[in-house]
Amino acid sequence: MIRQQNVQPATTPAACLFIGQDSYGHWVVRDALNMCGGLFVTQTEAIRFAMVECQRRPQSVIMAPYRLELDDAAPGLSPETKCA
Repeated sequence: MIRQQNVQPATTPAACLFIGQDSYGHWVVRDALNMCGGLFVTQTEAIRFAMVECQRRPQSVIMAPYRLELDDAAPGLSPETKCA
């Protein structure tokens, strides 16, 4: 018998996720602290992931108007950025 664990979303109710493209054209989803996120081939898949992680709250998903890198070493969203 296969047991499935209940997996909770990685984000808290007050958290938000940013969606944008990196320097290679991949779609990036990440939070301000770089604790949750991923790389995606299409914008649709990136949005789908973000919506699931944010428990289908569209106000928690923000399209970044600038280049967004997945790792902190690259230019992009700084960890000090916060959601309103």
